[in-house]
Amino acid sequence: MTQADLTVFGRRGDAEGLALVVARSLPGSELRGRNESWKVSYARNLTTARAKPDLVVEIDGHTFRGSHAAMERARLRDVIVERMRGPGMENVLKTIEHVSIAASFLPSAEAPINPGDRMFSVIYDLAARTDGFCLDLRGGRVMSPTAEVLASTEQLLAEGAVPIDPSLARIGARLVVLLAVGARALTELDGRDVAEAREGINRWLGASGAAAEMEPAERAFLESLPGAPSDEQLTHATWQIEGAVVLAWAVELVHDLPPFDQPVDPALLSGLLLFPDGRKTRETLRTVKRRHQASVDDEAARHLAVHWRLEHCLASGQALDLVGSRHLPAGLRFDDVPMAGGDLAVAGQPVAEADFDTVEMARAITAERLHALAWLQVGGSYSTTSYRSQ
Repeated sequence: MTQADLTVFGRRGDAEGLALVVARSLPGSELRGRNESWKVSYARNLTTARAKPDLVVEIDGHTFRGSHAAMERARLRDVIVERMRGPGMENVLKTIEHVSIAASFLPSAEAPINPGDRMFSVIYDLAARTDGFCLDLRGGRVMSPTAEVLASTEQLLAEGAVPIDPSLARIGARLVVLLAVGARALTELDGRDVAEAREGINRWLGASGAAAEMEPAERAFLESLPGAPSDEQLTHATWQIEGAVVLAWAVELVHDLPPFDQPVDPALLSGLLLFPDGRKTRETLRTVKRRHQASVDDEAARHLAVHWRLEHCLASGQALDLVGSRHLPAGLRFDDVPMAGGDLAVAGQPVAEADFDTVEMARAITAERLHALAWLQVGGSYSTTSYRSQ
């Protein structure tokens, strides 16, 4: 599909029919094409012969219906989510899931399409006919068929934010790296076929296209000889799998996060990523989609509250009334977390009554998952990301 500053993405419509609509809207235009690919060429000045038209509209009815449709939708999602914010973002992302046709507006340098140009009436008409939206990359906005700004870079900047880091592609790569680190640690602890496992893990990571995401300490750990990692390194590495499940959730490879007091099964993640076939892993990650950022923020807030309560209990051993107490730290929220007797539930009972080792396990799990959630919010270096503590 041709890259364009102005493109209409729609849920429905046939290429030839839409091309005819555009041609009728632009008197004197030339229509060419067949099947699912059509072009409308238009010159504003009909009396002047031009070697190049003022505008070419390309109607593409095959890219989002072929074998690479899911990958193209993922790329489109990435472009919008990284660059824009707005009240209509959720509807835009839902529409992208069903995009089946695109119309790219390619103006000449001598006759650009500017805001307020009557050409936008054609654009809005196509968006309405296809039940879609218009992506204006140059203007930094997504518009509805009624010219409503659904999302924009201005709203992103107004929030004091920057384009999203990590990107969807980076989340996928970091997921692979964390799972590779965890898998290497588990093979070392198992002690069987460590050399073969080391080679297989590194080969998989490379073939998946995720190697560039490795940080120096991770690269050194994965390249270290069998038996070389210390006990401390192995302990730290095994916990990375808890961060990995959060990233798998963030790209909707898993529907729900496991309970905070239950470690994730590494086999679940390796199966989802089709380990050890790096090529299939890469293809899988090209089709994933980002969970809405609001869901990430909500999950981070819940994990922060749960982690605080677990640490508080380990330090004091005291029971708390999380429902009625007015003396909890400001900002903590305990909605949608398991409760027992008015307190946080761990293994089905109030946290103050649970086994110490069970509470400590839950604390370690939430710490790693909270780390990953914080990274999804701020990006940057994974190893140096920290969450806000109370």
